[in-house]
Amino acid sequence: MEQNKLFRKSALEKLSSPERLDVLMKVTSPAGWIALWAIGFLLLALVVWSVVGSIAIKVEGKGILIRGGTVLEVASLGAGRINELRVKPGDVVKPGQVVATLSLPDLQQRIANTREEIASLTGQGVSQRAAQSAIQGRLQRQAAELREKIAQQEKLAARGLITRNQVMATRQELTSTEMQLAQGQFTEAGMSNRLDDARRQLRELETQLATNAEVKSPYEGRVIELGVNPGDLVSAGTGVATMEPVSEEIRVIIYIPAQEGKKVQPGMRAYVAPSTVQPEEYGFMLGEVKAVSDYPASPEALLRVLRNAALVETLTGRNAPIEITAALLPDSSTTSGFKWSSSSGPPMKVFSGTICSASVQVASKRPISYVLPIFKRAVGAS
Repeated sequence: MEQNKLFRKSALEKLSSPERLDVLMKVTSPAGWIALWAIGFLLLALVVWSVVGSIAIKVEGKGILIRGGTVLEVASLGAGRINELRVKPGDVVKPGQVVATLSLPDLQQRIANTREEIASLTGQGVSQRAAQSAIQGRLQRQAAELREKIAQQEKLAARGLITRNQVMATRQELTSTEMQLAQGQFTEAGMSNRLDDARRQLRELETQLATNAEVKSPYEGRVIELGVNPGDLVSAGTGVATMEPVSEEIRVIIYIPAQEGKKVQPGMRAYVAPSTVQPEEYGFMLGEVKAVSDYPASPEALLRVLRNAALVETLTGRNAPIEITAALLPDSSTTSGFKWSSSSGPPMKVFSGTICSASVQVASKRPISYVLPIFKRAVGAS
């Protein structure tokens, strides 16, 4: 009895009936069946998704938000020194409004020289006209006397009292006198013409000074950046201010490497991430491609659009990319006024001039299409 107490009752029962054929054996627990069904469901869902789902194929690039698709530049028409800047970034400028004033020393010196020339010609003209008038009077009297003399010599020659050579000599003297008269008239006309030319040049220079001394905006727009400071020397064509049109909608200009950019077509969906927004938190701005350049854009062409060499370098590097213009989809329910891939986008506005990263969806593929080529290669199918 004491020995039996050393063993548990259950152990003794198993020894007495080792086969226990009347008890069912447990193969899998309920938790195992649940896990098995879950794995099976996931595999089935994966197969269905690979057949009916799709994966977006995108091309990536850099871009910038711009109103109207281009930047406007107000340039100086003349060469000089900036006296005063009458606008600052953020100001709205009307057509014809003065943006800056210039001092134009070269032009002002030319005006002073032309005025001195006119004064000199006027003084010379007075004295020369008096002297020329006396000379002309003497020559006219001389010519009249020679004509009278010729008439008398013709009568004498007809009577044989003088030779014809004497008459010819007097005629030659008359011809010389008449030539001197004509030359004097030409000289007076030349002096008058020089004076008229100088006065016309003075009027043109004064008009040029009035036009170039003020840099006026030919556009209506908002000033983005000033390219000069008071005291700077500028040449004709120097950009004084860059502006954006206030009446145009914000668009995104995207630059994609040429080998990828040619895949983009108008109507494709664009996804834009401004540099001021975290896409992981707020998603992407949605847009639609409106235009695609036929050829890669040169740095010179990009500079005409962006008006900033450093910005061109930032967006394109040293490559000649394809330029894509996309319209952003509006949404009045968001703070920014544009549609986002998230429900409401960021709690802030986006502004033109903002650098952004962007992608364009150029195609979509079934997930199974990636698997089939691998499967074919695995089984050696052609």
